[in-house]
Amino acid sequence: MVDANDIVGHDGAWKCEGRWGWNSPERSHALTDRDTSLSELREAPTGTSRYVLLAPGRARTAVDVLQASATPFDNWHQVEHADTECRDALRSLVGSTGAEIAVVPGAASLGVEVAIVAASPPGAVVLVLEHGPQGEHTAYVVSRRGRIADVLLAGEDGRVDLQTLRARLLETRPSTVMVSHVDAESGIVAPIDDYAAVISEVAPQALLVVDGTWATGCMLQRMDDWHADLVFTDSGSVLGGCSGLVLVAVSSRLSMRRVRRDAAVPLYIELSRWSSPAGAEVPANLIFALRAALQSIQAEGLSARFGRCKETADAFREEAVAHGFGVFAPPGREAPTLTALRPAVGVDTAALHAELERRGVETGFGPTGLIVAHTGGVDPGDLRYFWRVVEDLEPSGDQLPEIS
Repeated sequence: MVDANDIVGHDGAWKCEGRWGWNSPERSHALTDRDTSLSELREAPTGTSRYVLLAPGRARTAVDVLQASATPFDNWHQVEHADTECRDALRSLVGSTGAEIAVVPGAASLGVEVAIVAASPPGAVVLVLEHGPQGEHTAYVVSRRGRIADVLLAGEDGRVDLQTLRARLLETRPSTVMVSHVDAESGIVAPIDDYAAVISEVAPQALLVVDGTWATGCMLQRMDDWHADLVFTDSGSVLGGCSGLVLVAVSSRLSMRRVRRDAAVPLYIELSRWSSPAGAEVPANLIFALRAALQSIQAEGLSARFGRCKETADAFREEAVAHGFGVFAPPGREAPTLTALRPAVGVDTAALHAELERRGVETGFGPTGLIVAHTGGVDPGDLRYFWRVVEDLEPSGDQLPEIS
């Protein structure tokens, strides 16, 4: 059995093994260098008239969505009607016909806490299937919320071994299994079809929670077929709405199950408060913006959108290889929404990230390398500009920033 002390230290802090380099001296040095570079950058002119936002969670909002956010309304019933349209559209995106949809005002990062509180009682074992640094963060939040975080790591092929999963489910009997469909820092797609089949067979009592933040709206999801109990995402990361809403699809089984609540948990993140448009205290501007974004997705058609996202991602990774970059995700497990790039050996990733930003190109940065979002709403011209800037950094015979 899993003991809480295996996961949580005596002071309550979650122990990070540093698998993805979070606590490594190299990462600490890189972050120090990056902070210094960025502080200098604030004083320096960028030398560019164009800014390209390719960092996950920082994409520009489409003009029509911004305009929709200013939709005038005469009464609150119009807001509730728009809210209902959003919830209906979200069911189709997650692959469910009967899921209850909760719309919770808050930052995207709130989704993990909402899911943990909704799907597990305090003191319960929560099995986290980890495919990158985001899995580490999930386990940390699980432990801070008074649950016992048990972690299974994906192998070099980007998947958790199914026999190991089967054995762990039988051993620990977790109340909940949590997995990110796409890890936000490694860009690895979890094979949820395979995991769900094992969970349904071996531990049907366990609740399956899927973090769809970097998948929903750009990838096929099958909530009902997976027998998933909760799938969550947010309004801004991939769907194209204005940031500020956590969107949660809840199965009938979880809706009926009475999970014992922690007395310290604020009522704000109780899903029952946000499960109906009637009387929900949701910001009207965010609802109208989300409706416009979802209508755009519906107008394109899900199959066409999924295909376009994949084509964009494949083309981006082909360019990456041509420019000497490696892709962190193993073959066959790459996401259509974001890619973690590893520069050639000897290139200082932190310095490269800072230099790109100085030239007007914002990307993510972490232990997996440069993280570039290429979701459905990203302008292909911005991706081409990214590669032009990279090419400008390596003129004839010159090198990208080297490790000093």
